[in-house]
Amino acid sequence: MIQVKNLKKIYGNSETKCVALDKLSLDIPEGKFVAVTGKSGSGKTTLLNMLGLIDIPDSGSILIDGEDIFKFKRKKILNYRRNKIGIVFQFFQLVPVLNCRDNILMANEFSKKYEKEYFEEILERLDIQDIMKKYPNQLSGGQQQRVAIARAMINRPEILLADEPTGNLDTENSENVVRLMMDMAKTYNMTLIMATHDEDISRQADVNIRLKDGRAEGDADER
Repeated sequence: MIQVKNLKKIYGNSETKCVALDKLSLDIPEGKFVAVTGKSGSGKTTLLNMLGLIDIPDSGSILIDGEDIFKFKRKKILNYRRNKIGIVFQFFQLVPVLNCRDNILMANEFSKKYEKEYFEEILERLDIQDIMKKYPNQLSGGQQQRVAIARAMINRPEILLADEPTGNLDTENSENVVRLMMDMAKTYNMTLIMATHDEDISRQADVNIRLKDGRAEGDADER
């Protein structure tokens, strides 16, 4: 269980003040596909950035396995980012000067001790075995996103965060990417938390959390 408690984040000063999260509290069940929905500016990306320790709040806490992640020391933060969390970004964020194989393994710091069998299994499930020597600019948008998913999963994270992962894909690729992420999260027993404005995606989720003005709108819908 992930527990978000009274999370508050404000960007800007008095003249440009933007309340991204406003004492947000919610529970996220383990091992589920959770869709975080809401209009632009509702706090979806900020919440995912907090969960990924990309950003920190002005106040509040996130408890994972009973520990407040914002109280982690530097070494524990690095371990958390490397082993607990995988992140799939909307704009892929692949390194253009690295081929696909190295883009994936960079999350493992190019370690020679990575699980080769697991690595090959991910490539096969994502159908990207044949593009490992190619560079990002040689790939379609759907291929780039699948490489980004493989990078996020290479360290077997317990929590997979996806911030509008289909925002730059056409309908067919969007459906394929979401289906792949759902299937892989279930296969590897990961909690999948996806920020999306796509109602078709949110209807497939086990749990729906709706944000409005930085707060949860009503109780989380679980099916």
